Amino acid sequence: MFDFLPTLLYGALVLGVLVFVHELGHFLVAKWLGVRVISFSIGMGPRLFGFRGGDTDYRISLLPLGGFVRMAGDNPEEERAGEKGEFLEQPWWGRALIVAAGPGANLVFAVLLFFALYTIGYSESDYRARVDRVAAGSTAERVGLRHGDAFVSWEGHPAATMGQLLDAVAGTLDAKAGPDPVPVVLDRSGARVSLSVPRKDVDTFPQGLQWDAGTTIGNVLIGLPAYSAGLRDGDQILEVNGKGVRNWNELASTVRGFPDRDVRFLVRRAEQTFTVTAHTTPDGYIGVSPVEQVTVQRSFPPAKAAQYALLKTGQTTLQIYGGLWSFVTNPVRLRTTVAGPIAIAQVASQQASGGFDRLVGFAAFISLALMAMNLLPIPILDGGHIFFAIVEGVRRKPLSLKTQLASQRVGLIVLVGLVIFSFYNDLSRVSQRKRAEEDISRRMTAPTSPDTAGGAAAH
Repeated sequence: MFDFLPTLLYGALVLGVLVFVHELGHFLVAKWLGVRVISFSIGMGPRLFGFRGGDTDYRISLLPLGGFVRMAGDNPEEERAGEKGEFLEQPWWGRALIVAAGPGANLVFAVLLFFALYTIGYSESDYRARVDRVAAGSTAERVGLRHGDAFVSWEGHPAATMGQLLDAVAGTLDAKAGPDPVPVVLDRSGARVSLSVPRKDVDTFPQGLQWDAGTTIGNVLIGLPAYSAGLRDGDQILEVNGKGVRNWNELASTVRGFPDRDVRFLVRRAEQTFTVTAHTTPDGYIGVSPVEQVTVQRSFPPAKAAQYALLKTGQTTLQIYGGLWSFVTNPVRLRTTVAGPIAIAQVASQQASGGFDRLVGFAAFISLALMAMNLLPIPILDGGHIFFAIVEGVRRKPLSLKTQLASQRVGLIVLVGLVIFSFYNDLSRVSQRKRAEEDISRRMTAPTSPDTAGGAAAH
């Protein structure tokens, strides 16, 4: 099903570090404002072990579900001494700062992780810029590109990989001046060939090309339709709903034509073929990526790395909130997209297998997701506490204790329900994956497998 020990270790590493950072944010700002901290816990429930430092019990708790910072006088239902070091004795803005510091720490930590990646360096999957098909009547056909041509350079810049080619083309489009036509060098069956692309046609040039990336799966993304259908890394997709596909462009565009639908795939694994059905996402994806052909190492000077880190953080945050909004507009997506600790641990292990840099990038994403979720204005979450504090600041008096407690009970019910739902989703995905793999294995080993016979004939 999945390697239990690596999954557990990497999941604990990612979630443990991020929860620690989150709670550290609360802790530091509380200390800065003079609030007495009673407990600093990683995990919930009964205390397993820890130590005391001053007034604070630093502890690891039994349930690996988040953590908490317990401050003096933070429970409105308990008697308070009215001391300055109590949480509820702080002004509304002080309480808002303490609560916002947790998500804020996750935001800052994500920026630092992205900055470290861009400064120290990270590996990036890339693909040979080799042409499979050239659309009739396209700019690419008019300038003389053919099937099998491999790019060498574009306007004097290296263009042997897709990333290099896209960067070079973008540079041409951004430049205010340059050679016209643009010189291009290709490798054609071992011989160097020079072509020219009119500068006015550079923006349309890529539109007529399909790339020779094949249809072999390089990576199945955990939790998405291909994972649930039992597909594996190394499987080759031959047909989509009966239509043959021979390169990744055709595969991707054909699948995108069937959004939120059951799609039947003819797949080759080793020397056998079989069919599977996967229900695509509303955007028309199944969660697979092509085989990595080239690994490119990238790094940037500190100033540029800081710029890219901030940009990446902003883009990722917008992506996360866009996903959360899609749950509001289409609640059905909750069933297929909400992931819990099991899925996070699985993906963390999968990313780590691709290199430590990928694990760091994933941790930055989860850190921002943790920030975004905690800032939702749901009572009991940080966002709910911030909302109550701001309302108090506007009204110049707090909401009634009855209102706050009732809201927090509702928030607790919602939160517990979401946790149970996420665990259920995780276990359902793992179970469905196991059933799908067993079904594929049974059909492939059956002496008279209709899939094997029919698939081989179709290919």
